[in-house]
Amino acid sequence: MTDMARPAGERISGTAWGIAAVASLSGLLIGYNTAVIAPALPFISGHFGLLTGAEGAVVATVLIGGFAGSFIAGSATRRWGQKPVLIAAALLFAVGAVGSAAAESVLLLSLWRLALGLAVGASSAVAPLYIGETAPSRWRGALVSGIQLAITVGILLSYLVGLLWTPSGNWRAMLAAGALPALPMLVGLALLPESPRWLLFKGRAEEAVHAWERIGGGGVWPPENGAPPAEPHGQGWRTLFGPRLRPVLLLATGLFAFANLSGIDAILYYAPTIFAEVGFSGTFGPILATSFIGVINVLATLVAMGLIDRLGRRPLLILGLVPMTVSLLVLAVMLGLAGTSTLAGAIALICLGVFITGFAISLGPLPYVLMSEIFPQSVREAGTGFAAAAAWGANILVSASFPPLLAWLGVGGTFALYGLISAGAILFVVMMVPETRGCSLELIETNLARGCRVRYLGSWPGE
Repeated sequence: MTDMARPAGERISGTAWGIAAVASLSGLLIGYNTAVIAPALPFISGHFGLLTGAEGAVVATVLIGGFAGSFIAGSATRRWGQKPVLIAAALLFAVGAVGSAAAESVLLLSLWRLALGLAVGASSAVAPLYIGETAPSRWRGALVSGIQLAITVGILLSYLVGLLWTPSGNWRAMLAAGALPALPMLVGLALLPESPRWLLFKGRAEEAVHAWERIGGGGVWPPENGAPPAEPHGQGWRTLFGPRLRPVLLLATGLFAFANLSGIDAILYYAPTIFAEVGFSGTFGPILATSFIGVINVLATLVAMGLIDRLGRRPLLILGLVPMTVSLLVLAVMLGLAGTSTLAGAIALICLGVFITGFAISLGPLPYVLMSEIFPQSVREAGTGFAAAAAWGANILVSASFPPLLAWLGVGGTFALYGLISAGAILFVVMMVPETRGCSLELIETNLARGCRVRYLGSWPGE
């Protein structure tokens, strides 16, 4: 096979499966440790006597850490490789979760959550990169989107664990459970090879070939399948912001920004508050409704994994964004009419279920997939680090702004704003997103080197 022909019949080796599974454990840790604050926050607030502003700070510290961790991960990966950074992240997940659970003051809790955020940011930047560089082209979309599936499972687990300990209000147990997936992640990473593409561009050709054979690459060695990078590996930030790569950077950061500004983070982190606002009452009502949303998130992401390498990136994005937009606007209008009632609660549950389904098949997994594909090898670490940082920056903005927006615009007005942003995302996808289904990373890089517009980076010669 060469880059001048479409791939066919690529198989997934046991090692490639292992890399995808172990790297996706970082997604489980991301999902759990960010979302567990939703069921734990009311009890943390009661324990420490927090006001609304202090609650926002407790939520935001892990997001601030995610923003910083993404930037740090880009430089660290360029220097030491993907495996060492993911190992460090797994260790930080374990220590940060236990430290958060043991904290005896708001300051210590916030600092430990900040440490967790560093692990969250590093993992969100490096795990898609690790899978993307080692997965067969034909299956790369499904395997990279496994990270998003793991994130949704982690979110659901955080809700279920919250449900388990809600009667006792044991927020410390909720937070401590976030350390558990770190151990199998550490063991798995110790047994897996480094990315052969990273090894090659660090001048470690013999190790690269060995790693390529372990992941079942076979056939022609990837660099012979396309043009080599125009810049030396690791040139980093200066090249990334140059005129040739600026559209690629805009695409990656734009997708993540739209994903977060659509309101998904507000829904996931404040879901119990939202459901309480629209009429779900009692101790368990909001948490049960939130858990229902978590189940939908997992199931829809599984559907997306089966479709992403069949339908393609662009169709799936549009297929998800249209119902996302409609559900948010319908929710906004109906809540304005129904107020707080049984009807409002039912409308909220249905509309948020539709929104989560649309998100899970589009803006949930696909920014990670495209981020791992579109940057050239010479700046791939810096590019994924910057894109992930943009995601956490938008996450901070949404999470910090949601409580004041709720107070200012109400539930209906807030979701109307998110609906308008989702409508803008449809236009962005139509204008900017390339179709990269089945394309090797080398083909995408070759198209970029020959001056293709970002919209056509996945085009095959003659198309």
